[in-house]
Amino acid sequence: MPQTASPLRRLYEPDAYQTTTLPRSFWADSVGALPACQAAPTADTLKTDIAIIGGGYTGLSAALRLAQSGRSVSVFDAGRPGWGASGRNGGFCCLGGSIHSFGILAKQFGEDASRQFATHQRAAIDLVAHRISNWQANVDRHSDGEMVLAHKASRIEDLHEEARELSHFTDIKSTFHTADSLREMGMNANGVAGGLHVKAGFGLHPFKYLAALHKACLAAGVQIFEQAEIQDIDETPANVILQCGDCRITADHAIIATNGYSAENLPQWLAGRLLPVISGILVTRPLSDNEWRAQGWTSDMMAYDTRVLLHYFRKLPDGRFMFGGRGGLNATPDGQKKARATLIREFHTMFPTWRNIEITHHWNGLACLSQSYRPFVGKITSQQRVWASLAYHGNGVAMASYCGDLLAQHITGKVTTGDIGPIMGTPPKRFPFAGLRRQYRWMAYAAYGLRDRFL
Repeated sequence: MPQTASPLRRLYEPDAYQTTTLPRSFWADSVGALPACQAAPTADTLKTDIAIIGGGYTGLSAALRLAQSGRSVSVFDAGRPGWGASGRNGGFCCLGGSIHSFGILAKQFGEDASRQFATHQRAAIDLVAHRISNWQANVDRHSDGEMVLAHKASRIEDLHEEARELSHFTDIKSTFHTADSLREMGMNANGVAGGLHVKAGFGLHPFKYLAALHKACLAAGVQIFEQAEIQDIDETPANVILQCGDCRITADHAIIATNGYSAENLPQWLAGRLLPVISGILVTRPLSDNEWRAQGWTSDMMAYDTRVLLHYFRKLPDGRFMFGGRGGLNATPDGQKKARATLIREFHTMFPTWRNIEITHHWNGLACLSQSYRPFVGKITSQQRVWASLAYHGNGVAMASYCGDLLAQHITGKVTTGDIGPIMGTPPKRFPFAGLRRQYRWMAYAAYGLRDRFL
């Protein structure tokens, strides 16, 4: 393999992939002391059983399980663990992973496969909960499930359909609430017509959870390298060879765990199969009791609305309010300035009483969609030693943790492709006209905005 690899191809502007510092987020400011990493390897060669590209929930979860099984594991992150989506997300540990409903997936794969996927989602939440308890990790856990809010009366039937599907495909309970009962629960937001309390999941501080996972990996003997971008990967009959600067890394297996921050050509198989989308989050200063009561939102339950371009929000344990949503169409400074203004305007529309409340933090990150709108866990097509787990569609706290762990068990032979199931085990195809993904996403956003507003 040549020492000078082809440049990595990215879908967005360079600002989206700046790895030298952590994002200026509330999570990064409040996570506390972070576990240590090693500097990028400077030796000519490095040998490891498993090389993992990406140090987020997926990569570290896979690393932990593999190290516990006796493998030597090395994780390489272009920034540091927590730099990407695992340190930027909204902290919703909840059901999800696919844009498609259980019913739609059942039509494609059968009801048993859809129930299996539902079981995976529930197990994903349980895995994170078990880790937090077992590690005695302080991750600011709160919220009994989550509330899905109909942003207009025409979407109430969507909530009832979701309740029917939850009852049919899972054992998860849900309760419908009217706008009046939501106000009584301290969940008053402008335009909300009703809500469905899905009794699964909880909120957490995503970076504190990532740091706890990082510490567990170090205790298990995992090597974690920061500022260690992998520039090339090649499979031979005997091993996998990766290039990190001047260091040639030889491994028995490699895992791609870069999700929305993946390069189109690392490996080439990824080209055109993923569509990262920008999501933005803002956080206010701590609100007083009077300010909470004035708006009528005093609950700490996680919530999101029924918009296609959804909003997600929750009261944080220290009295701040977090509000997230679509983060714009490009990663340029001007594009992100406009996206911030849009997100603030949408926040003020839903919570008008807080129009003059100071917003202390705003940041964005990349959530990952696949062409299939499903996660993928498995071996990369035509490869024998290169694996991937990615595309959680905005629900990575639980699913990335679980899928990384599941992939590790698959590599070691503890689970089979049948255990993973066809919904997560079927590789995504390439997007049609993949080179135009960002352009037709712009058209889709325009259509979704009209639908959210008028239908």
